[in-house]
Amino acid sequence: MSKGLAFVLTLHLTGIVFWVGSLMARVLMLGRLTAPGSADARPAVALLHRRLHLLVEVPAFSLLLVAGLALVHLTRTSLTAPWLLMKLLLVVGLLGLDGLVSVQIKRAVVGKRIAASQPVLYAVGVGVGTILIMYLVLA
Repeated sequence: MSKGLAFVLTLHLTGIVFWVGSLMARVLMLGRLTAPGSADARPAVALLHRRLHLLVEVPAFSLLLVAGLALVHLTRTSLTAPWLLMKLLLVVGLLGLDGLVSVQIKRAVVGKRIAASQPVLYAVGVGVGTILIMYLVLA
């Protein structure tokens, strides 16, 4: 593997780790907001959510997207390769989950009730989606 390819792959993996890690952290924040007595935590969670999303998650996803496109170019992977299409579909699913978590956190911060099972389901979705993506890449 060339040094350039290894560098771009490292950037892509770094973006993945920070994006998925931030998403999981926001799912945990949502879990905190569903707990009894969470009213005191709402302002702090709202600020932390916004900062985490804008300062970590968005740049991480941008990095992984640009590096992923560079990897497709450098490895001359066909854009119609079944594994790549499935991976992109899973990434779109995780993006949808990301948006759903943001909406639910914003609802919880203003005092709307969120079912305690939702953060658990979101965490399972993030975990399963990430594992399936890794399987597609490694298999």
